[in-house]
Amino acid sequence: MTPPSVTKSRAVLIGTSKYRCMHELPAVENNLQALQEVLHDETLWGLPPENCAVISNPQSPVEMLDPVREAVAAAKDTLLVYFAGHGLFDSTASELYLTLPGSDKNRLYTAVRYEHLRNELLDSQARHKIVILDCCHSGRALDVMSSEDDTGVMADSAATSGAYVMAASMKNAVVAGEFSAFSGELIDLIRNGDPGKPEFLTVDMLFKHARTVLREKGLPIPQNRERDFGADLPIFYNKGYNKPIKSHYGPVKSTKSLPLFGSRRELHDAGIHRPLQAGICGTAERGGAESIVVSGGYKDDRDYGSVIIYTGHGGRDPNSGKQITDQSPKHSGNAALIQNIITGLPVRVVRGAAGNPEHSPDYGYRYDGLFKVTDYWTKRSIDGPIVLQFRLEKSSDHVDGPSGTAIHQPDLGRWERISADVYADIALSDKLKQLYGYSCQVCDVVLEAPGGLRLAYTVHVKGLGLPHEGPDTLDNMLCLCSNHRDLFKYGAIVVDDNFQVISQIDDEPLGGLTVKHDVKKIYLRYHREHHVNLYPRNR
Repeated sequence: MTPPSVTKSRAVLIGTSKYRCMHELPAVENNLQALQEVLHDETLWGLPPENCAVISNPQSPVEMLDPVREAVAAAKDTLLVYFAGHGLFDSTASELYLTLPGSDKNRLYTAVRYEHLRNELLDSQARHKIVILDCCHSGRALDVMSSEDDTGVMADSAATSGAYVMAASMKNAVVAGEFSAFSGELIDLIRNGDPGKPEFLTVDMLFKHARTVLREKGLPIPQNRERDFGADLPIFYNKGYNKPIKSHYGPVKSTKSLPLFGSRRELHDAGIHRPLQAGICGTAERGGAESIVVSGGYKDDRDYGSVIIYTGHGGRDPNSGKQITDQSPKHSGNAALIQNIITGLPVRVVRGAAGNPEHSPDYGYRYDGLFKVTDYWTKRSIDGPIVLQFRLEKSSDHVDGPSGTAIHQPDLGRWERISADVYADIALSDKLKQLYGYSCQVCDVVLEAPGGLRLAYTVHVKGLGLPHEGPDTLDNMLCLCSNHRDLFKYGAIVVDDNFQVISQIDDEPLGGLTVKHDVKKIYLRYHREHHVNLYPRNR
């Protein structure tokens, strides 16, 4: 797909920056100039100047709305209407007002009802209609507020196809430097592109980028509404698309003296974490995740310094950040991290300022070196739905090779190293193997090598170390063959309270577990709870 026809499309950019009764908004004038430039830029879209009306500080409703009427009559492909300035809200009538230089918040009749602008758009025959409102209370344009739908229904009430409405804030819009916060994020993505996105940026990509960045900055979260695939319209060429970067695993040589970065863009430019929004970079098909960002986005994350419990991707409400649906191991980012366990490829870890204060930078982002993905499981999240969690262990410093040795190194003749600073008693493991004659408790098979060597493995039902903190005791251990050890560890099989072994691949019982020692059911329940089957076949 390519951007809309430049000859059959129209844009109207309206901005009020100077006021007689309210404080001025110089950032609005910057918004208009920057948006006009990117619309005209032939490397981005190339809308001719005569097809883009810029209305700065309109003195009357006629001066504001007549250009919209003219654009409505002319646009056959795409119509874009933008307004920035102060927004006023009449709580009695639940109406949004767009302001003029002479508008007074105590005299709403001095401003323009948004309803008048919307009514003009109803007459448009354009295939696609985009409305961008960057003003206080602009979210009110999306509805006459419904308690069940924060985003409202401007597109529905317009009764036209291909409509997309985005609004800066339900309450107060803010200025963040040269531009207003919402428009500034749209402009930044259009100007610079994103190598993690396809050749053309759709309307929805622009909005979601702004929403993600503004949420991370703790600024007002924008709202949107679309109808009939308006979100899928490719509107600008992606400047980042022609700068592909090959997958790269392992350390990155940084030219900076400190591993601190002010923005996701700087992380991308340094080759540490390529996506400008996504927290996980990489795919299972290419070997696993290359890098992740730990920035406090998920409530269930736990950061212990050298060990990180990282919540997988998906299932969050885009506006509130609350977990509303179960996560899936099939999601690209989650599948990538699972693949890291198989391939053993390390993950570059970046910590953001919004993470655990004890282990996170005071501002921006910090590259904290390489971690190995050693385990994953499921759990019920703080918000309720099920999430995947991954255990990551520090394996090296930033770029200088392995970390220093652990402060405490137990006698490896007696203790087996399970993970970072976690060791298990070898004598207990040997005792359990001998009790079962080195046979697997699931399949009763004894694996033998030439010379009479018998091979068996023990696994802890409730894992040792963070975050599980299971005990290194016989009642928390099973004796298994190598196949069933791995299947049990990653939840492909579980054991119920009747000691029946259940396959989570086809949801069928495999038979009874051979039990010759006390196995506490509380640990078996813990294992089941942390390996919930998210896509059983026979249910």
